[in-house]
Amino acid sequence: MKKFISIIVSFLLLLVYLPTDSKASELVNYPNEVNVSVHLAASVTLTANGSYQLNNKDTAEVTEIPQGTVLIVKKDGSNVNVTFNGTSLNSATGFNLQEKISTSTSLVRVSNSTTYRGSFFLKPNGSKVEIINILDMEDYLKGVVPSEMPASFHKEALKAQAISARSYAANTLMLTSTAASQVYRGYSGEDARTNAAIKETEGMLVKYNGKPIQTFFFSTSGGRTANVGDVWNSNQAHFPYLVSVDDPYESSPFSNWTETFPAETLLKTFGFTDLSAQIYDIVLSKTGANGEVKGMTIKTSAGDKTVTGNESIIRNYFPLNNPQLYNKLQSNWFDIQLNGGSASQNLSVQTSSGTTAIGDLKGQKVQTANGEVTLTDSKVSIQTANGVVTNEGTGNITTVTLNGKGWGHRVGMSQYGAKGFAEKGWTAEQILTHYFQGTTVSR
Repeated sequence: MKKFISIIVSFLLLLVYLPTDSKASELVNYPNEVNVSVHLAASVTLTANGSYQLNNKDTAEVTEIPQGTVLIVKKDGSNVNVTFNGTSLNSATGFNLQEKISTSTSLVRVSNSTTYRGSFFLKPNGSKVEIINILDMEDYLKGVVPSEMPASFHKEALKAQAISARSYAANTLMLTSTAASQVYRGYSGEDARTNAAIKETEGMLVKYNGKPIQTFFFSTSGGRTANVGDVWNSNQAHFPYLVSVDDPYESSPFSNWTETFPAETLLKTFGFTDLSAQIYDIVLSKTGANGEVKGMTIKTSAGDKTVTGNESIIRNYFPLNNPQLYNKLQSNWFDIQLNGGSASQNLSVQTSSGTTAIGDLKGQKVQTANGEVTLTDSKVSIQTANGVVTNEGTGNITTVTLNGKGWGHRVGMSQYGAKGFAEKGWTAEQILTHYFQGTTVSR
């Protein structure tokens, strides 16, 4: 009898100390959690297909979300408002839409038509609501790798991309879903081939002196990657692994490119108000190790302007109507050619048989006191009976052509270059340690 009473007492004590709310133990735990900002709007629609609960961050009140529930999330004054199935909830600090343990994959479709794994923070952001996707690193990569590199690329290239993307994310507190960090298309973007590459490299990172580094990657180098100090405002000494290396096997549509711009477009981007001004010259400051442009001087009838900056600033001075290229020049590794100026100058020379028109002074041979020389430029100074005159400013440049190499910032790993190395038999680890000099790859 005493034994029976003892069992009853123990059972009652157990009931006393058991948590009254076991929901917390039902939530999915993300061992290597990442946070990704995936949407920002005044009103957002979320469709929960799976097992979820809504946690009010003001009150800690938990509400079960049935399968298939459509939630309308809005910014309402100082509150985030969530309505669903006739229920309306408010919170000044937002809500957590938390994934619960389930036998099937839980997914949420956001009003941008993309479906995501994991949980979500419905966060107030000014007059809008920001949707932050919270999930495990390995699931996050499933939406990144095929969005950053074609899943048809060689498997070793895909593995190199997975390791590089993991290393980048491990060193970034808040990620975006765009190229501002890494393109992420969630569950909607997944591919079985890239999922396999992620699984085979699970937990692997690029390290320098034993510590994970923030890796960078891009589409195409144009034959050689760039020193980080030549394209960004970075101290090269702080990043010994982000140095220029050869890219011998890269074969990309963007390895070499040509873009032509009307003079008016450049006058506008350089900040001139008189768009009818004449462009006389554009001089490049190519201070990068490979000839990367870090400054430009444009000479016009309305005055001269000099601009300097990192690769993104330089590229934005040459806008493209091409969303695939993010509407800006492919890279800051280019040469420049001015078109139309000499033809409109009506240049002519006196010969023994009369006056002959010429199209350009550049390349013409002239006799000087020191002998015959070949002109390397169309702008020249000439001695006349009335003194020295120059033809600079008499031209009318109509278009400007840029001939360049590569696509992207060109720092770190070239994705087309990785493809080329992989096709030559290189492993993912060999590819990464080539692009990131002095590093190792390990878990």
